[in-house]
Amino acid sequence: MTICFNSKIICIFNILLFIQLLISTTSAFAGQDILDSKSTAAQYGIEYDNLQVKKDIIKSGQNLAEILLAAGVSYNQIHDAIKKSRKVFDVRKLRAGKPYCIIKSSREEEKIFYFIYEQNTVDYVVFDLGEPVNVYKDSKTAEIRSQTVEGVIKSSLSEELANQGISHKLVSRLSEIYAWTLDFYHLQKGDTFKIIYEERHIGNKIIGAGKILAARITHAKKDYYAFYFENNKGRYYDENGGSLRNAFLKAPLKFVRITSGFTKKRLHPILNEYKEHLGVDYAAPKGTPVMSVGDGIIEKLSYDRGSGNYIQIRHNKTYMTQYLHLSKYAKGIKTGQRVAQGETIGYVGSSGMATGPHLDFRFWVNGIPVNFLKQEIPTAEPVAPELMDKYNTYIADLKTDLDTEKIIHFSAEAKKDKNG
Repeated sequence: MTICFNSKIICIFNILLFIQLLISTTSAFAGQDILDSKSTAAQYGIEYDNLQVKKDIIKSGQNLAEILLAAGVSYNQIHDAIKKSRKVFDVRKLRAGKPYCIIKSSREEEKIFYFIYEQNTVDYVVFDLGEPVNVYKDSKTAEIRSQTVEGVIKSSLSEELANQGISHKLVSRLSEIYAWTLDFYHLQKGDTFKIIYEERHIGNKIIGAGKILAARITHAKKDYYAFYFENNKGRYYDENGGSLRNAFLKAPLKFVRITSGFTKKRLHPILNEYKEHLGVDYAAPKGTPVMSVGDGIIEKLSYDRGSGNYIQIRHNKTYMTQYLHLSKYAKGIKTGQRVAQGETIGYVGSSGMATGPHLDFRFWVNGIPVNFLKQEIPTAEPVAPELMDKYNTYIADLKTDLDTEKIIHFSAEAKKDKNG
């Protein structure tokens, strides 16, 4: 009698558990029906007629099997999907709050069924549960729109752009473009700027900035133009076709503040006696990346009591540079290694005889230390003569827009970019 009673209890418990599971799995597929199902499916590269589309988000504790069972997928198909996904995506990494989409045919006789998990705004994983089952990754096609931003500098260019909601990445790209011609720390209150750049969109959502197409920075009443030109390598040139690249960067740090210049006589802050200072001191927080100002080969990685950790780079028979007081060298940097212009070689520190974190940068010409800030640095090659007509035609509208108060040619232009 007791055994029979216990069996009934277990049976009732199993029934209740089944009902609970049924309710939870039914609610798991209670997502939002998408009316424009065809265009929604098309953004994932799925193009069929008579589709049903439901969108939802992963709930806390949900797994792939639970979602697919609720949507009517068989155990065998789920097993095949999980097995085939192993080299593509770990199904255990479904994250609560991430969106997913289920696409299937409204006709029962058509074996069309997709489960799509969005890893981020651009990238997604497709579980094609037709015959045969297939699992693959893809990305949405982004729309590229040209945008403009302009303003007057009140404190700094980076601060002004940040106040207008411009990403730090775009500010960094701008500093790289002008690295040979403008020191952003020397920009003054009242200087102006205008930038035409690409912005990537998925639907109405901005997913990031693309290339800077053109820019004008007016400093001390002088205009500094930059135009992107797809001249084989895709580089930036001024309004006359001259390259904005020089043989050497304007400074070995992206954002710099000079605290001490090149001089034959300076009161040493530690020794308290007058000595030569044969370099330029750039103040920066400890750990700030230090870049090689030009292509070259590392001649020396060393340490001495005065210079601390330092790097010496030979650029050619004429030019050599040194980077002093580093906190550490960049990973993989070694003597004899070839480095490229703009490559990170070390990090700002205060090793050796230094009162605080800074970079002491030294520039040598024919074996003699010289004032880097007063050197005439040779520029890279300009636009080829045979391409100048094409270049002038290309930049004409861009320059007109940079020189007017309102962008007129490029604000509504858009194109597709599969890379997102």
